[in-house]
Amino acid sequence: MKTMKTLRPIHPNKGIEAKYRKQIQSLIKAMIDSYDFWLTAAYRKNPPIMATDELPSRTINNYMNELGKRWLKNFEDVMNNIADLMVYKQIKVTDTTMRGLLKDAGFAVEFKMTKAMQDIARASIIENVGLIKSIPQQFHQKVQGAVMRSYTQGHDLYTMKKDLKEIYAVTEKRATLIARDQCSKLNSQTTRARQEELGFTQAIWMHSSAGKKPRPEHVAANGKTYDVEKGMFLEGEWTWPGYMINCRCTSRIVLPF
Repeated sequence: MKTMKTLRPIHPNKGIEAKYRKQIQSLIKAMIDSYDFWLTAAYRKNPPIMATDELPSRTINNYMNELGKRWLKNFEDVMNNIADLMVYKQIKVTDTTMRGLLKDAGFAVEFKMTKAMQDIARASIIENVGLIKSIPQQFHQKVQGAVMRSYTQGHDLYTMKKDLKEIYAVTEKRATLIARDQCSKLNSQTTRARQEELGFTQAIWMHSSAGKKPRPEHVAANGKTYDVEKGMFLEGEWTWPGYMINCRCTSRIVLPF
């Protein structure tokens, strides 16, 4: 019985992931600093207990609405460039890695931006732009809720800023999740598309063992062969390594004899 010949797993590029993450984090940090500065000043000027003709909560909410518009525009001005750069660099690196592995195995190939790959690139850019845009939108909504609750409950500035720090931390972590998840998914999509173009029909699922809480079904899938077109049925759906959120699994391409 012949032993299957496979290629080494192709991992998403850590350098591209790190740069993508830093670009998003840089925007987030600037946004947090801006909100923190202006809300602190506005809260001191219009504390909840202050009785004036102008309602303090209305005044600070007006500040916030202006901040929200400004930072949404700041994200919109750069999000397409950030997403484009990540997507096309990751595709290029995945192609280069796969081409090198195939060459070592005796297959000489040249990859082009086929219609299928163009569709993957465009869909990935749209998804990433949507995720980046959602950061200031969700951030503003959470901050607005925390500030209005502070006014409703008569909290002092210290208490309000304590609540805001938790929102800041969650928002910063989201950049890490987006960068890791999207680079992994795109690497997986590119690998799968190239396999299908070359007529390779099988791959072996490789569990990453990188997560703190491994998914039992992903662990059980380790070493199992699956159909490249169909994927593997895990957690109630058909999927591929690296597709599901926080999935860091990869695959080994099975070469034809």
